Amino acid sequence: MNKILVANNKISSDSDTIDIDNNVITFKQSGEYLLEYETSGSYKITFVINNSVKLIETSFDNELDINNKYVVNNGELKVVKFYNNKRVFENITIDLCKELAKVDYHLANICKEEEQYTINVNHKCKETISNIQNRSLAFKNSMLKFIINSNVKKDSLKSVLDQNTRIVTMGECDASISPNMYIDLDDVSAKHGSIIGSFNKDDIFYLMSKGLSYNDTLKLLIRGYIMSNMEVDVDTRMKIMKIIDMYWR
Repeated sequence: MNKILVANNKISSDSDTIDIDNNVITFKQSGEYLLEYETSGSYKITFVINNSVKLIETSFDNELDINNKYVVNNGELKVVKFYNNKRVFENITIDLCKELAKVDYHLANICKEEEQYTINVNHKCKETISNIQNRSLAFKNSMLKFIINSNVKKDSLKSVLDQNTRIVTMGECDASISPNMYIDLDDVSAKHGSIIGSFNKDDIFYLMSKGLSYNDTLKLLIRGYIMSNMEVDVDTRMKIMKIIDMYWR
């Protein structure tokens, strides 16, 4: 897999299928890429997509302040992102610039302290598609906030918008979701769903009735919940599973 490392305000990669110019990454051909934030810091990266690209983004135990932009000129962008950090403030913009451009955005995270995510999707042409899926786990006493803004201009006919955000709370915490859709015409398909709550008590009771301990039950539910949003390579999958195992031994 093509790897991109972000550390100490620098971007590096040994892949010859991308161009890196300052903080702009241009994908020259279709493919799957792994981007990892190795250190804490403030980052502002522009991703230029002219093909069909799958981008897996990970960050572990960092403090991040991110202001990134994804410019989808042609094809489809699929972002699969997993965060397990100390603190995150992330503001991203996704521009769907050409007809039939599409983004699938899947975020899963474990919030331990304070995290805020703002996702801005701009439909700039007709028949563009955005699918925003967030799955979060919020620890006790944490603060987690999502703001999702989908914007559709007047000439973006027959565009499709889907927002779905769910936060599972593991005790008392400050969690909120703001699903916003700003649409200037009627000929679009738009839907959103937002859920904040804990795991279903009936599911917990059923699994424990089969002989599982409470911790093993939580671990099983959390694995299913987090991994259902993660289409990743084997190494990344193993890292995520180890983190879940670390919290719920």
